[in-house]
Amino acid sequence: MMQLLLPEAETFVKIQRRQYMRLDVTLDTAIHPEHSEFTPLRALTEDISAGGASIRLLKGTNIQSVSQLYLWMELTLKSGEIHYLRLKSKVIRVTEKKHGNMLLHVQFLEPAKNDVKILMRFIFEKQADLKKKGLYV
Repeated sequence: MMQLLLPEAETFVKIQRRQYMRLDVTLDTAIHPEHSEFTPLRALTEDISAGGASIRLLKGTNIQSVSQLYLWMELTLKSGEIHYLRLKSKVIRVTEKKHGNMLLHVQFLEPAKNDVKILMRFIFEKQADLKKKGLYV
């Protein structure tokens, strides 16, 4: 018989597993409320995946009371195809960054299969471009 020893709980390291690859990319994004909780606004993404995104918000943007919203974004693929995505999103959290700016973390809620395919293709193409330029490991 073999006995296994479990290390102390303090030595455990939390690992977050993601369903999709996340890529640091800046995209122009429009944020619309689900109802009319705030005036629609434009922002830039910090990173994106087929499952969600992190979006930079300017200091003073009041979006914290909202639980769901719509993200509109334009993705241009290498082939020249332009896709306009409207993604219903759940607000996961809002964190404060340097200089008072904020970062909005959202999860896409039930995105259409075609939207997921487009996002994955866009991310794959961007990764390939960055690798070719030697900027992505």
